[in-house]
Parts: sequence; structure tokens; C-alpha cells
Amino acid sequence: MKKKRMLLAWLMAGAALCVHAQQTAVKAVADGHYYGARQQFERFLDETKEDVKGREEAQALSLVCDYVLGNPGTADRMGEWVKKHPLSQYAEVLSVFRRNLLVKDLRVDEALEAFFADEAKGYSIDTPLPYPLTGLSDEAYAYQNVIYRLAGEKLYDEGQFERALGYLEAGEKTRTSQYKQGMCYYNLGRFESAYNTLAESASIDQDEMAQNAWLHAGIAALQLSQKDKAQQSFLNASGMSSNAQLREQALYNYALTLHEQNAPTTVTVMEQFLNDFPTSQYATPVSQCLTEVYMKKGNYSKALNAINRVQAPDATTQADKQKVLYNLAFRELSQNKVQDALTYATQAIALGKQDAEAYAESYYVKGDCNYRLGNYAQAASDLNTAINLGQQTPSGKLKNSGYALYSLGYAHFKQQQYNAAITEFRKITELTTATNQVKADAFNRIGDCYLNMRNYDEADANYVRAKATDHTMGDYSMLQQAYIEGLRGNYDKKVDIINQMNAEYPASSQAAKALYEQGRAYVLSGKEDEAAAVFSSIAVRYPGSEYTKKAREELANMAANIAIQDSIAAAQDSIATEAAKAPVVAAQKLYNTGQYQQAEQQLNKAIDEGIGKPYWLARAFVLLSDIYKAQGREVEAKQTLESLKANYKEEDDIQTMIKERMKE
Repeated sequence: MKKKRMLLAWLMAGAALCVHAQQTAVKAVADGHYYGARQQFERFLDETKEDVKGREEAQALSLVCDYVLGNPGTADRMGEWVKKHPLSQYAEVLSVFRRNLLVKDLRVDEALEAFFADEAKGYSIDTPLPYPLTGLSDEAYAYQNVIYRLAGEKLYDEGQFERALGYLEAGEKTRTSQYKQGMCYYNLGRFESAYNTLAESASIDQDEMAQNAWLHAGIAALQLSQKDKAQQSFLNASGMSSNAQLREQALYNYALTLHEQNAPTTVTVMEQFLNDFPTSQYATPVSQCLTEVYMKKGNYSKALNAINRVQAPDATTQADKQKVLYNLAFRELSQNKVQDALTYATQAIALGKQDAEAYAESYYVKGDCNYRLGNYAQAASDLNTAINLGQQTPSGKLKNSGYALYSLGYAHFKQQQYNAAITEFRKITELTTATNQVKADAFNRIGDCYLNMRNYDEADANYVRAKATDHTMGDYSMLQQAYIEGLRGNYDKKVDIINQMNAEYPASSQAAKALYEQGRAYVLSGKEDEAAAVFSSIAVRYPGSEYTKKAREELANMAANIAIQDSIAAAQDSIATEAAKAPVVAAQKLYNTGQYQQAEQQLNKAIDEGIGKPYWLARAFVLLSDIYKAQGREVEAKQTLESLKANYKEEDDIQTMIKERMKE
């Protein structure tokens, strides 16, 4: 019994010693003596097997000592211990220290996995540390900002922007975390915070992250209607070459902001974009904006160049191209560069009906070009097409409908399709948009059509309408009326109308022609003196006119007529037919063998001496005209025939000879 009591006392004494040793070790931890405390805990754990609670505490505090002392493998041992003792008062702090060690060891994924798991369990670093660890509070918080940053960045990468933002705001501030924080604001629609944070992060370096930050800062500024900030942000991003795609987006947005502000550098930046990114998905809208700018300035050639750089143009771009080509065609036509205008118009038409108005108007330009080139049938076809297409446009007619009708009328007129021409010219006279001058010209053209169809009454009526519509156009109208009276044989009335015309229009551009027609009226009415006076006045008053030459020819004809008349009179006194015939026959033989000069001399001699018969005298003049023609003296040949026609009154084969030669 005594021995048992001694053994029990010994055991109790040993237990007391162990408890004392543990308490000493705990106090050493509290005092910061981690190495000594670690040794005491180790002896305690070796000597004590029964004290479960004590062993648990000793193990936990030993791990804390290992943490402070930097002993290897501590993080893994802590993880195992916490799994076994999740309810211990030290479980939470050991989890925190373990995460710190994982971060130190760059085992970031494990640290974050532990962090999120601890949060799920309700562990909080803000819980006061138990005794004897209160002195390690700073150590516990040492990696809080880091782990928050890492957690926020991971959640951002996973697209959990709302959740990530809380950690990033509370966590350590690095350039990357600041960028991701700004992107969280951006994705959550908090654009003011996004702009400020992204701009700050982007100002640190010149890499891809900065480039993307400036791009999204610019977009955020746009959302805030802060266009100056947006423009500068896009400019910054576009000036970086780290990522071509980001530069493309930034340069595109920079160009758009410039365009919206009508900035002077807009064209330069858009040209740069199309040069640098011709295959971009933004090439089409940039081209459209650039085209709009150039078209406002009337620079259609540059607009066309901008469009042609788009490698995959959409329907809108094609429509813009058609409008540009039409404007180029119209510009060239207005400068009378007909072939260039035709080329542009043809290219515009080849695009099909991309823009209904440009398509129709291009046919008008093409038709007008063909008219000016003398392709009247093609011109009429094009102009008809233009007018029909114009009816399908939103406005319901061609913008140049009046000009199209006008050109169409002339195209028919040039083809001697007078009824068709009348139809088109009459439409012009009914247009409310047409000026009086245009309407008067149309009435004159209608009169010309009727004149060519020998409908003198209708022709005269339309010339009257032309003058009544616009008095300034009346000189042409009156001259045509005078011409009609001449065709009717009313020479005196023709002269009267021309005198009236000269009185009303003393500065008329038709004056020389009018005087010439007046002289012709005098000739045909046998008033040779009056005719000579008029023809002479033309040469004096209008020396550079084409009618001066004609007037001189008329004077020459009149002189020739007098000679012919004198010769015919002399011939009537001769009864020697053979004598009259002989020189003509002889001259004919010389002519037939190509001896033109000798033939001419013989005829002139015979004429001068007098050919006894009017018939053979006429034959002599016919042969003389043949000689002139053979020698290339066509004016003299023509004058000779006209004089003969005017003076030879017999109805025989001489008339046939004259007609045949006049045709030639």
C-alpha cells in the first residue's frame, strides 16, 4: 500500500512538472522566445501522452514557433493540423499563418484556395488573436493586403467583377491590381471610377496593359460625355504598338471622336487608319466618315480613293461609291471633259442600283456625254432610262429631269425624229421649274421640227410662242419666220420681217445671217441693186463672220449672172448653131483628155466672142464648171452652176446637168 502511494505521488509530481513546463513554454511564446518555447513544447509532447488538450495547444504553438523561425514544411504541417483540429481556438490563426507562408513561397494558387475555403468557413483575420499570440497581430496582418489583391485578381480573371472589386479595393495596390480594379469598374458600369483608375494605371508604363487601359478609359470617358478626355485616351492608346488589335480599336475611336468634333486633323487620322488597317472590320465605317468629309468639301477624287481602300465594302459603302462616281461624272461633264465624265458615269452604272438617285442621275450624265459625242441613238436610250429610273427615286423624278428632257429632245432632233423631239420639247414648255429662256428655246426647237417637216403654219406658231415667252430669244424666232416666208415665195414679207428684227434686236448675234437672208430675198425677187447693197454691207459690218464669205460669193454670182445674161443675149443674135456648138465640142475633147487649161481657155474665148445659141452657151458654162471642179476650184464651179441655174430658163437637159452637178 505504501508502494502504491509512493508511485501515485511520483506520477502526480511528474504531471505537475509537465504542466509547469508547458506553461513556461506558453509564456515564452508570449514573450517572443520562440526557439526556447519550441524546445520546451517538443519535450512536453515527448513526455506527455495523456493530456490531449495540452498536446493540442503545444502542437499549435509549436507550429507558430516554426512559422516565426522559418522552419521548412511548416505550411503543410499547419494544413494537416487544422484539418484534424478545426474547432481549436488556434485553427483560425494557423490558417492565416499558413496562407502567409504559401504566399511567401509563391504557392499562390494554394494560398488562394485556402483563403476562399477559410472564408467559406467563416474564418476572419479580424478576430483577436488568443493568448499567447497577441504579439503576432502585425504578422497576422502582414499579408492581408497581398492575399486580398491576389484574390481580387483571380476573381477578375474569372469574370466575377462585383466580388473581385471588394478585394481589389481593400488589397495591396500594384499596377496590375489597379488596372484590374479599373476594369471591374468599367464592366460594372461605374465609368467615372473606371476612367480615373485606368488612367492612373496606364500612366505608369508603355506596355499592352497600359494600351488596353487607355482604350477602356477612353470608352468610359465617352460614356460620361467627356469627349476631350476620351479623345486623349484614344490618342495615347493608338500611339502604342504593343498590341496591333488594341491600336486598331483605339485609332478607330480616336478618328470617330475627331470626326464628331469636326477637328482639322480628322482626315489625316482617318487616312492613317485606312493605310494601317485596310482589312479592319472598322475600315468600312471609317471610309464612310472619310467619304462624308470629302464629299462635304467637294473633293470627290479623294473620297473615291478612301472607298477603294476598303477591301470588303458593304452595301452602304457601295452606295457611297456610286454617289461619289456620279458626282465625279457630273463635275467632269460641267467642265466639258466628256470622255472622263462618261468613264465615271459608266462605272457608277456598273454598280447597279446601290443608290437609286445616283444610279438614275448617272444614266443622265452618260446620255448627255453620248449626245455631245454625237452618239445620238445611244444618248436617247440613256436619257430615256434616266427619266424612267428617276420616277423610282424617293423624290419621284430626276434631279436633272429638265436637262434630261432637253437633251433627249435634241437627241431625237439630231436623228431627224421630229415627232419624238416635239414630244420632249413640249414637256419642257410645261415644266414649272424651267426658266422662260429654256421654255422659249424649246418652242424654237419645236418650230424647227415643224419647219423640217414642211409644216410652216405650226412652225410659225411656235416661233411666235418662243418670242412671247422670252423676248430675248425672239431674234432667232423672227429670222426663222422670215425664212418661212422666203420658202413660201413671199420675199417682200421676208425682207419686212428681217427689217423689224434688226430694229428690235440691233445687237443680235443673228444679225449677219439675217442680212444675208435679206440679200437672198432681194436676189430671188430680182432686186439686184438692193441685194448688192446688202451683201456689201455684210462684208463691212461683220468682216469676221462666215456670212461675209457667203456675201462675197453672192456678189460674185451676181456678176457672173450679168456676164451670162450678156452672153445669152449675144447668142440670140446668132443663127449659126454649128458655130455655137463647135467651140464647146472642141473644148469637151480637150477636157476628156485632161487638157483642162486649154479647154478653159478655148471656152472663155468662145464665151467672150459670143456663142450663138443659148443652149450651147449653157453647155459651155456646164463644161466650164466641170473644168473648175477637175482643177479643185469648187467655189468657182459652184458659182458658175448657181448663176446658170438662176439665169437659164429653158426646160431641157441643161437643168438636169445642173442638178446632177449641184448634188456632187
